[in-house]
Amino acid sequence: MWRACRVRTPCCSRLSWPAPASCAWTRPAVDGLRAQSSLADRPPVPALLDQSFRGVGQVVFCNSPTSGALMTAGLLYGDPCLGAMAAVGCGSATATAALLGMESGAISAGLMGYNGALVGCGFSVFLGAPLEPTIAATILGGSASAVLAARLGKMLPMPQWTLAFNAVALAALAYVRPFANNDAVEEEAVPLELSDVGGAALTGISQIFVVNNPISGALILAGIAAYSPAAAAAALFGSLLGIATAVAVGADGRGVKDGLWGYNPALTALAVSVFFVPGWQPLALATGGALATALVTTYCKDFFASTLQTPALTIPFCLVASGCFFLGGRLPGLRLAASPHSPEVNWRAFLASK
Repeated sequence: MWRACRVRTPCCSRLSWPAPASCAWTRPAVDGLRAQSSLADRPPVPALLDQSFRGVGQVVFCNSPTSGALMTAGLLYGDPCLGAMAAVGCGSATATAALLGMESGAISAGLMGYNGALVGCGFSVFLGAPLEPTIAATILGGSASAVLAARLGKMLPMPQWTLAFNAVALAALAYVRPFANNDAVEEEAVPLELSDVGGAALTGISQIFVVNNPISGALILAGIAAYSPAAAAAALFGSLLGIATAVAVGADGRGVKDGLWGYNPALTALAVSVFFVPGWQPLALATGGALATALVTTYCKDFFASTLQTPALTIPFCLVASGCFFLGGRLPGLRLAASPHSPEVNWRAFLASK
């Protein structure tokens, strides 16, 4: 979990996806996931810019430069330094993949850049370093995330989600220990009012990128909706389920308003919507998965804060989403999409195959 009491840094003042059929580093079940875009979908912009925007979009399973541009605008609005670091990390990861001759389809689809974008977001908030070292660390971390993503794609029997980001970021943050000096201060719990729910849900979306701003969340959600309205609905649904879980367990309203209960459940619900053929069974799986993710987040948050003095990042999402993925084909009605894309495309492909 990110944490309600954000680490203020000199750099910043605020607090896997559709892949090409030829992509060798991902398993066949997810080969179609994010590279299914025609040449006509690619605007006349420099290749690195197009790939980097797609990389930002791929954080939330969107292979679209338009979606990525909207999300980048949201990051810049909520935290200009963080938005810049996301661009640096994504660009570094994408350029590294190209220089090392990695799968061109994966690079074009933004699959080699999204972990780097998250590395930049995480470092800008938690590294606690001045601007220049933060930029250098983001460039190195972004490059490392691309190399690790390529390796994980060959090794894992499921999508790699954001594991490369978690590994790179936690390796650095375990050394820095951003929460080491955060002494717990007992504060009176703040209740969550009904009027707070909408803003908290949108902030949960923005916290996927480590941004605490509902307007940023709205822009990110708009970027998802531009790619797939159904996927946007799934993400918002997951964030709301995280809030519902927080209310059920009596969590402090501060963390709920900061979106800390929403971002991991939003990612889990979104992942189920992308990797499964739509139906009531996947809807039930997305619901259960989001609720489970919210609960797992609380345990992961305490574990990482007490042992490594770091945030748990998106580890809870990776754990629960993997469990959901392995249920595909093992329970009635849970059909993995033959070529994962948006829920709308998955459904049309399923009907066409019958």
